[in-house]
Amino acid sequence: MRDELLALEHLDSLLEAQVLVADWRNDYNTHRPHSALGMLTPAEYADQWAKNNPKKLS
Repeated sequence: MRDELLALEHLDSLLEAQVLVADWRNDYNTHRPHSALGMLTPAEYADQWAKNNPKKLS
């Protein structure tokens, strides 16, 4: 996150930083596949895990 967002942006307020970080986190978790997760996004991985482990959620 530091290299991709914080080092590249000039932030004028805490609110602006919070919005940019929230947007970045959403993109990172829902649109970017991760090699450690079998090239799934974290959201896709979590959905698959929940479907395959329904008893562990309760």
